[in-house]
Order: sequence, then structure tokens, then C-alpha cells
Amino acid sequence: MTNKKSLISSMTILMLILLISVSAAAQEIDNPEVQGIDREMQDRIELIQASQNLTAQQTNKSAAGVSLYLTTFHSGEKELNLGGKFEGDFFQNDRYQGINLAYVIEGIYLEDEDINLAGFLSIKATLNDKLFSPYFGVGAEFMGKADYQGFVGLNLNDNFFVETKFINDKDELDNGDFYSSVGFKLNF
Repeated sequence: MTNKKSLISSMTILMLILLISVSAAAQEIDNPEVQGIDREMQDRIELIQASQNLTAQQTNKSAAGVSLYLTTFHSGEKELNLGGKFEGDFFQNDRYQGINLAYVIEGIYLEDEDINLAGFLSIKATLNDKLFSPYFGVGAEFMGKADYQGFVGLNLNDNFFVETKFINDKDELDNGDFYSSVGFKLNF
């Protein structure tokens, strides 16, 4: 009999807890203050998610952009020559362990020379996860002013860079000079 009484009292207590829980849940739904808190919490969660998406987009830097720079290549009596380049990603939004690969098409204006333009087609690798996003690359010249170039540089921020180029323009495979460049980049 005591077993039966304890079972009945346990069931009664369980039913009371269930009824109180359902009643409290119904009051929360009807209470506009609780709905406002839930809506405010949902707005905060959406804001945090949007912020995380924006941060992810900013860390996934694209190489695509147009740059203008000044260089000492074939400057002669002038101090600097004007150069420009276009960079495009090889693989859109795909980086291998923080390295971004890009192709670079560039031209350097050479005043008072028989061929007024030196053009290079290069491959560039940027280490985005390092301080100043250092980069390096190699390329071939296609306008007849040089044979090849190798370069290293630093992105001082998202728009300004400094670069050192080794350009072979002496018609010998291992003979060339180092040239400095400084410029700015417009990303898109």
C-alpha cells in the first residue's frame, strides 16, 4: 500500500510540475517584455554573425588590383620612370596556407629610348599572414628591353608597397641590376 501511495504522490508531484512549467511558458509567450528581450537577443546574434562575415572577407585579401609605381629601371638622367601593373588571382578565394598566387602584367614607360615600354608577365606569391604581407615573384619581359625579372616587396598597408627588382637586361643570363620601386595599389 505504501508503494501505491508513494507512486500516486510522485505522479501528482510530477503533474503539478508539468502544469506549472506549461503555465510559465504560456506567460512568457504572452508577455511582450520577454518577446522584446528575445528579439533583442536575436538582433545581437545577427549583428555578431554579420561582423564575423565581414572580418572573414577582410582577411581573405584578393590580389586583384591596378598599381602605379615609380622605379629606377632605365631612369638615366631622370631620377625615376613610371610603371603600372595589373594583378589578378590565379584561384578566386582559394589560398594555400596563407599564400596567395597571382599573375602580374606590368609595363614601365622608358622616356627617350627606341622602345618606350618594357613589359613583363610575372607570377607573384604573397604571404598574407605575415607582417607587411611580403611577396616575391619572377617574370619574363616581352617587349625586347630585358630578358627576365625577379622581385621581392612589402605591402606597407592595403594600398602602398615597396619593391626591389632584379632585371636582366644585359643579354647575358646571369647579368643584370637591382632597381627600386615604390607605389600604390587600388584593389577591386
